[in-house]
Amino acid sequence: MKKLLFSRVVIAGVGLMGGSLGLAIKRQGLAREVVGLVRRRSTIREAKARGCIDAGTLSIPQAVRDAEMVVLAGPVSSTLPLLKAMLPHLPAGCLVTDLGSTKVKLLGHIAGLLPPKPGFDFISSHPMAGSEKAGVQAARRDLYQGSLCMLIKTPGVNPETLACLKAFWNSVGCREIRIVTPQEHDRWTAAVSHLPHAAAVSLVNLIADLAVRDTGLMEIAATGFLDTTRIAGGLPAMWQDILLNNREEICTVLARFRQKLSRLEGFLRNREEKSLRQELERAYVFRQGMEGKRHGRKKR
Repeated sequence: MKKLLFSRVVIAGVGLMGGSLGLAIKRQGLAREVVGLVRRRSTIREAKARGCIDAGTLSIPQAVRDAEMVVLAGPVSSTLPLLKAMLPHLPAGCLVTDLGSTKVKLLGHIAGLLPPKPGFDFISSHPMAGSEKAGVQAARRDLYQGSLCMLIKTPGVNPETLACLKAFWNSVGCREIRIVTPQEHDRWTAAVSHLPHAAAVSLVNLIADLAVRDTGLMEIAATGFLDTTRIAGGLPAMWQDILLNNREEICTVLARFRQKLSRLEGFLRNREEKSLRQELERAYVFRQGMEGKRHGRKKR
């Protein structure tokens, strides 16, 4: 059992991410009590039944009373209004973090919202873990196991609080903690998370268009297509939120992606066999290297 880090942890938004975090906290014994702040009483019942939380409430003042840590685990668009509603009620010395997938705009708004000396510490987090599934029913206690977590570097971060948050994410299973700027975060996630989702969505919609007239098309779709497009099964509202909040970085990398597709199309149209082979081999070698690094990190 890990050392108890907090007496009372509040998870605002007990869905896949929040529910999985509650399971991991309770499994490792990191808090004496895990409280869920939710919008529906049915979520409280289900989250308690699944062991994600010890107690739940729809009331912000009731939830954060005596809290030592608050995790904002809802969609990016809910983070700012929720934090604003919490401000009058957050206890002194409380550690607040969010799990949002975009940071630059969010943290800019939060910086304008917080008073010069808020009395609590806010440090933004983003564990690179998740699933195309959603809701507390999809929560897993091992969701964060082996993942990388980014903590966002902003002015005035308390070093002791940062060390505590790093220990927390390590304790729930994150293999590596990376300290990054908001700009680095959004640029990197645009390339390796948001662009792949946009590409998967576009591929699925292309096949949906083709299948209208060519009805036999989907009958031969096998694991390759399903694996490539799995992430397109994510909640549309959540991904609309993410894509719009990081649209500048995503549009930049989308333009680069279009260039890559045009280059590949050119090789095919012009029967440039050598160039095509080099393109395929470069991707093969890079992808194999990624697998090797990933397995190496898991063994640490």
